[in-house]
Amino acid sequence: MDLEADKLGRRNRFKRTPRGKRLSLTPRDQEILRWLYRYRYLRQDHLMRILAPRSEKRFKERLGDLFHETGLINRPLIQAPLFDARATPMLYELSTKGAGYLEALNTLPYRAVTFSRRQKEAYSPQFLHTMMIIEAVLEVELSAQATDGQRFVSVDEVLSRAPETTQHAKNPLAVPINLDGRNTYIIPDALYGVESEHDGKKVYRFFALECERTSPVSRSNSFASSTAQKEKAYAALIKGGGFNKHWGIPNLELNLIPRKGQ
Repeated sequence: MDLEADKLGRRNRFKRTPRGKRLSLTPRDQEILRWLYRYRYLRQDHLMRILAPRSEKRFKERLGDLFHETGLINRPLIQAPLFDARATPMLYELSTKGAGYLEALNTLPYRAVTFSRRQKEAYSPQFLHTMMIIEAVLEVELSAQATDGQRFVSVDEVLSRAPETTQHAKNPLAVPINLDGRNTYIIPDALYGVESEHDGKKVYRFFALECERTSPVSRSNSFASSTAQKEKAYAALIKGGGFNKHWGIPNLELNLIPRKGQ
C-alpha cells in the first residue's frame, strides 16, 4: 500500500507524492500558472471560474497532477488549519519552479497584487485579510472581462507608467500625504484601474482598495488605525492630488470594503 495515501488510496493533500505520471504541458496549464503568478493565491473554484473547464472533475485532477507530478504549483500549508473536510476547495500558489518555467518562456504577466511570494508553512491571521484582497480584486477583473468595452488595468501596469522615483521605491504603493499637519504615508491594500470606451475614446478610473477585517469604525486615538481614519487619509490624498505625482494616474477613488457588521 502507498504509505502516502489514505485507506481509500487518496494521496496526502499537502505532501507532494509523484507517481511517475508523464505530463505534456498545455496552453491551459500555462494559463493556470500565469493566473497564480498574478494573484499568488487562488482556490480551485477561483481557477474554474476563470478558465471555465468543460469537465470540473478532470480540471481538479489536472491541478493535482500539476502539484504532485510537476512541482510547478504548491498547495500552501498556510491553509491547512482552515480545512475540515476534503470537500473544501484547495488553495494553490505558483512554486519557485513554476515561476522559473514562466520566466524561461518569457511569459510572466503583470501582477494584479503586489504580495511577495514568500513561502509560509504556518497559519497567519493575515492570510484571511490577504484572501479578502485577492477576491475583491479578482471580482473587479472578471467583471471587466465580462463587460464589453472594459479592460482591467493591473497594479503592475499602473506602476510601469509611474515616475521612476516611484518605480524604484522600496514600496511603490506607499504614497506620501499630509494629515493634520503631519507628514506620513498611506499604503492601499491594492491599486487597480478600469479602462472603458466612450464615444471612441478611452476613459480610465483608478481605485485604491482597502479591506477591513478587524479595524473598528473609529478610535479615540486619532493615530490608530480605523475606518474613519483611513477615509480621512484618502480624502486628503485625493484632494491634494498626491496620487498623480506619485503614481502618475489622472484620478483616484477609494474602494473601501468594511468588515462584516459595519
